[in-house]
Amino acid sequence: MKEDLEKLNVVVPDTFFPIEKLAKYTHLGSVKTYPKGSTVVFPGDKMLTLGYVIYGRLRISTFFEDEREKLLYFAGQHCILALLFTELSEIYAVATEDSRVCFFSERQIRQIFRADDDVAIDVLKSYQSKINYYIKQVTEMDYFNPTVRVVRLLYKLCLTSGIEVDDCIEINIDLSMKDISEITGTHYVTVSKVLGWLRRQNILEKKKNKIIIRNLAKLNILTHETHILEATNEKIIK
Repeated sequence: MKEDLEKLNVVVPDTFFPIEKLAKYTHLGSVKTYPKGSTVVFPGDKMLTLGYVIYGRLRISTFFEDEREKLLYFAGQHCILALLFTELSEIYAVATEDSRVCFFSERQIRQIFRADDDVAIDVLKSYQSKINYYIKQVTEMDYFNPTVRVVRLLYKLCLTSGIEVDDCIEINIDLSMKDISEITGTHYVTVSKVLGWLRRQNILEKKKNKIIIRNLAKLNILTHETHILEATNEKIIK
């Protein structure tokens, strides 16, 4: 039970609470295969289904009226797409790797819930995980400076996913600067400046599929600052 509750708190919006038990019932739904780069759901698609990622990974985003795209979350294996009570989709889902997705109707979901109430509980946990994440996001956006939000994300990743390697802590994660920008609501240029400053201070270095923390204590101190300073000329990185 405690382990399940810990899974409800995620740092990066990726899959949230995976529902492995639902995989036993994919024969009841409509299963489709999507090659990497193909669109799974377009904005405006008629849905009224619960999507379920059997394998692969999807990028879920939405569009603003000016056609800007905003990342919402990533959907990995055993993640659900909550479209059961959505007549017309407002999301844009793209397969970032070869994927297979099952779509369940309301009738099929009711049938599964009657047969297996553990699945129903896991679906509730998945919704709770998303709620927990977005409540924290709203708080972070209101309370912290954009530069500090970037540092706080990196620090939380270190605590939840970091592995000690020699005198450093490594986080093995495929997280681009664009992803960090969208998750923290910070401009891409600002993310680049913060990462550059952290590297010059020998606190942290971001590589393609890895983040290396060289000084966790200093990184922790920065999470409590009101802004991150450029040490060389005392300018605030905004």
